Amino acid sequence: MFKEYSSSFIEREKRRLKELYKLNLIYTPTEDSFDRITNLTSRLFQAPIALFTLITEEKQWFKSCVGISDDLKEERSTERSAAFCHYVVVDKEPLVVNDTLLDERFKNNRFVKEKGFRFYAGAPIITKNNNVLGSLCILDYKPRDISSEELAILIDLSKWIVTEIELRTDLMERTLNEKSISSLYEITSSNKYTFQEKLDQLLTLGCERFKLPNGLISRVDDNNYKVIKEKSKTGVSRYAGEIFALNEICAIKVVEELKPIHLKQDYLKKSNFVGIKEYVGAPIFVNKKLYGTFCFFTEEDVISKINTSDLEFIQLITQWVGNELERLQTEKNLKESQERFQQIANNINEAFWIYDLDEMRLLYSSKVMSEISGLRDEEFNSLHAWYDLIHPEDREYVQNQIKNLTNSIEYDFRIIKGDGQVRWIRSRIVPIYNEAGKKYRLVGVAEDITEAKLSRDLLRKSDKLAAVGQIAASIAHEVRNPLTSIKGFFQLLQENQMPYQELILSEFNQIEEFINEILILANSHIETKREKNKIHHLIMDVINLLRNSTEHLNIEFSLNGDENLQPINSNEQQIKQALQHVMSNAIEAMPAGGIVNIDFGLENSEYIYIIISDSGVGIPEDRIAKLGEPYYSNKEKGSGLGLMISYRIIQNHQGQIHFKSQLDIGTSVKILLPIS
Repeated sequence: MFKEYSSSFIEREKRRLKELYKLNLIYTPTEDSFDRITNLTSRLFQAPIALFTLITEEKQWFKSCVGISDDLKEERSTERSAAFCHYVVVDKEPLVVNDTLLDERFKNNRFVKEKGFRFYAGAPIITKNNNVLGSLCILDYKPRDISSEELAILIDLSKWIVTEIELRTDLMERTLNEKSISSLYEITSSNKYTFQEKLDQLLTLGCERFKLPNGLISRVDDNNYKVIKEKSKTGVSRYAGEIFALNEICAIKVVEELKPIHLKQDYLKKSNFVGIKEYVGAPIFVNKKLYGTFCFFTEEDVISKINTSDLEFIQLITQWVGNELERLQTEKNLKESQERFQQIANNINEAFWIYDLDEMRLLYSSKVMSEISGLRDEEFNSLHAWYDLIHPEDREYVQNQIKNLTNSIEYDFRIIKGDGQVRWIRSRIVPIYNEAGKKYRLVGVAEDITEAKLSRDLLRKSDKLAAVGQIAASIAHEVRNPLTSIKGFFQLLQENQMPYQELILSEFNQIEEFINEILILANSHIETKREKNKIHHLIMDVINLLRNSTEHLNIEFSLNGDENLQPINSNEQQIKQALQHVMSNAIEAMPAGGIVNIDFGLENSEYIYIIISDSGVGIPEDRIAKLGEPYYSNKEKGSGLGLMISYRIIQNHQGQIHFKSQLDIGTSVKILLPIS
C-alpha cells in the first residue's frame, strides 16, 4: 500500500514502526491511564466514539476505545487500508472530516457503509523522536463541525497520551531491575487507593529509595512555600500546613533550576539552609506551570549515594503527580460544569426534562417541574403523570404534537392542577436520534406562561377599550352639542301644548343618559365625586330596580352577606350601573327562570367582594377571556357595551372583575372593590 510513496517516507515509516514496537504497546491489555483519556475525550466532545489507535504495517490497533461495536471491541483491530487514522500518520497533521459522504477518500469506506460513520476528527500521537504512533480521534454517526478551539483541545489530549506513554515507558524500563520502580508503578496504577493515599505511599517509597527519613510535598506560590504533605522518621508531623519563605529553604534551588537537584552536605554547610544535611528534590508541573516540589531530606549525618538514576526516579514521581493533578483538575472542572448545569436547571423558571422512549421512563426532571405541575418528585416517574394533568380539551392536540415530532417544536396548552387551577404551559421539545437514526429520547423545557398570557390579554383588552373610548368621546361630543340646542328650544316651546310632548322629552333624557354612559369609556375621570357607600344598600337598590321587570320572568334574587360591612369610597351611580349590567346578564342567561345568587363580604382585609351567580346557559371557556372587549358579546345581538362599561367602572375604582363559567351549569362573576 506504500508503492506511491517516496523512499524518504519508507525510511520514516521504518523508524516509526521500530519505536512503536519498542514501546511494547501493541497487543497489550487495556490500561486505566489511557482509558481515562478516551473516556474524558468522549465526554468533552459529546462524541459516541473515542479511540486511541496505533498504526502498524497492516493493522489499526485500538489501545483504548469508547463506544465501538462489540465485534470491533472484541477484535481490537481493523485493516489499515480502511483506517481514517492512516491519513493522520502519513500526513503527521490533525485530520477533520465533517461529512464522510462528501469526501472522496471515505465515501466508499467500508466503515462508512457498514457502521454509518459520518464524522471524524483525529490528532496525531507524536513522540519526542518525532514519530507518529497513531491517533486520538472521535467519530460520530452524523455530520458535524469542530471549532479551532475544540481541535486544539483534542491535540492537547493527544499530547497527554504522549506524556502517559513516556511515563509508562520510563517506568516499565526500570521495573526489570529495580524494585522501587516496580513499586512506583504498582502504586500509581492501582485503583485501590485514593490520590492522597498514593501520595503517602510515594513519600514512603522515596524515603526508602533515597534512605532519607523525611519527605515533603509542597505548593509554591511566589515566595511562599506551603507544606501540603509530610512523611517523617518519627511519624509526627512537624511542618504540614506551615508556610515558609521560599528563599530561606532548599526548595529555592529546585525553583531556580526547574529540574531535579541533589544538594550534598558540603554545599549545605556553606549555605544558609541550617540543619539540613542532605536534600534531593524535583519540581511538579501542572499544565506546564510550576505547581510545587517533591523532596526528601535528612537532618542527620548520613552517607547517601544519590545518583542519576535516583534523580530520574524522583522526576518520574513528580511527572505522575503533575499528570494526576491535571487529570483531577479536568475532572473537577467537568464536575463543576455539571453542577452549574444542575443549578441552572433547578433555578431557572423553566422546567427541564429528559425522557427515554425505549425504556419509557423519565431520566431527569428539574425541581421546577414539580412547582409547575403541583406533583411531588416521587410522582414524576413518567410522563403519564404529566399527561393526566393536561386539560381534556388539549390532550388530543398535545398527543398529535408529540406523535408527529421529527424536529424541535414549541406549543402552548393548558393543565389542571390538583387544586383546580387552570394554568397555561409553553413546551419546547427536541427529539434525540441514535446512530441508527431512531428517535430514542426526548429533551424538553416547560414554562408556566399563565401570568404572561393574562397580562397580554389584559393589555389587548385595555388597548381596545382605549380605542373605543376615543371614538366614544368624539361621538358623545358631536351628539351632545346639537342635542343640547334641540332640547333647549323644545323646552321653550313647552308653553304651547304639543302632541307627545312628554314622550319626546323622556326620549331626550334617555339619550343623555346613554351619552353619559359611553363617556365613562372615554374618560376615566368623569364623575369622580365619591362618597362612603354601603355595599348592601347599593345591591338592594339595584335588586329593587330590576325586581319590577323580572316578576313575569320567574326570576328570584337571593342575597347573602354582612350588612354591617364598612362602607367603601365609591361613586354610587357608577357602581349601581356596573351591578345592574352584571345582574341583567344573569337574568337573560336564565330564560326559563331561576335564582340570581348574590354574596358579598370581606376578602384579605383589603377588598369587599361581590359574587353574582346564575344557573343559566353558561359561557364557553374560549370566550371568557374576551368578555368586556369592544363589540364582543355572548348574546346573539349584543354589542358588549354593558360589560365594557362595567369593566371601565370597576377599573376606575381600582377594582377587579373575574368570570367563571361552565356550559349548561351557569356563570359566576366576582367583583373586588378596594376598601381604601
